[in-house]
Amino acid sequence: MRRWAFKCIEGILRDYPNIPDYIKQREQELMYPIQTPDENIGGGRSSTIIKPQERMIITLDEDRRLNALKQQRKLIDDTLDEFGTDTEVIINELYFKKRQEYTIEGLIEQRKIFVGRSKAFELKTKFIESLGTKLGLY
Repeated sequence: MRRWAFKCIEGILRDYPNIPDYIKQREQELMYPIQTPDENIGGGRSSTIIKPQERMIITLDEDRRLNALKQQRKLIDDTLDEFGTDTEVIINELYFKKRQEYTIEGLIEQRKIFVGRSKAFELKTKFIESLGTKLGLY
């Protein structure tokens, strides 16, 4: 895997805990858009009348950014489910925590994971490669 793709996937993983907030924020932006005042006084009428609720549902379903965030979260969750608990502990400690307590060596020494050093790095790499394949970056 190329270094840029590896770093990009690591960035996505570090941002994973914030994805629900991004989704909520984007939904709020779409449901309550900024209204600009209409300068057209006495203008014509629209030929198609769509209720605001229908417009909001269509917008939420078709928004690319919102769908990309949901897809990203789903792919990370699915990839985590495919791997064992050791990989989940490694990824959680290295990427999901705000303040990292342990390195891979620290996880092994503290008996948080039950594999050797080379196997731990292999699990991390395989996880990132699998996620990269699903995201289309590898």
